Amino acid sequence: MNLLDTAVEAARAAGQEIVKRLSQERDVQSKGFRDIVTDADLAAQAALVSVIHSRFPQHAIFSEEGLKPSREAETTWVLDPLDGTTNYAHRYPCFSVSIGVVRGDEPVVGVVYDPLQDHLFCVERGAGATMNGARLRVSQTDQLIHALVALDYAREPRLRAEQMAAMVNCSRHIQTFRSLGSAALSLCYVAAGWLEAYFHWTLSPWDVAAGSLMLLEAGGAITDINGLPWHYTLPRCLATNSVLHSAFVEAMRA
Repeated sequence: MNLLDTAVEAARAAGQEIVKRLSQERDVQSKGFRDIVTDADLAAQAALVSVIHSRFPQHAIFSEEGLKPSREAETTWVLDPLDGTTNYAHRYPCFSVSIGVVRGDEPVVGVVYDPLQDHLFCVERGAGATMNGARLRVSQTDQLIHALVALDYAREPRLRAEQMAAMVNCSRHIQTFRSLGSAALSLCYVAAGWLEAYFHWTLSPWDVAAGSLMLLEAGGAITDINGLPWHYTLPRCLATNSVLHSAFVEAMRA
């Protein structure tokens, strides 16, 4: 079984664990300021690891819920078992499973799965991105005033205030904003042409390892918020349909 097939199987297994617990009482623990983990996060992580290690026991795993590579490995699976935990804890129906496969220093395969919508986003470097088998392409919107933009909020108060200042600047030029609460889904939505842009101040590798590759393979652009080169390990990103990228960089400044 290849990497993408394994990632799909793992994502669906994790999605089942998440959905079956959604209506139940849940154990919610604090990991830090505005940062929580639930029993569903841990169950989904266990499902992911079980599938991955049954196929590729030699691969390393780096996951939001405390799993870090114990050795150097050519291939690392970068996992967010439940991206959108705050949504999930409130039973707000927007969350996903995110799986990125990294070789060397770059993502090569990604899967983002929304188990409620049964939206399965898949990507392989050089082979394009799909949702449920249909090819993804970013929007061709070329005017900011017609742009639908998503963002998610930094937890730390100072960074949130800085981000909100950029949002106010941008708001003068665009149509309107959305906040999904799942970075992985937001990047996929830009890749699908449903959004024109997405930005965030405090991302982690597991938030974007899959979604950033999805966006690039769909024809989008991703940089830091100042338009400088970006890597999936950096915390701030601006992801767009490419056509409007430079305009968004300027709009967030003024």
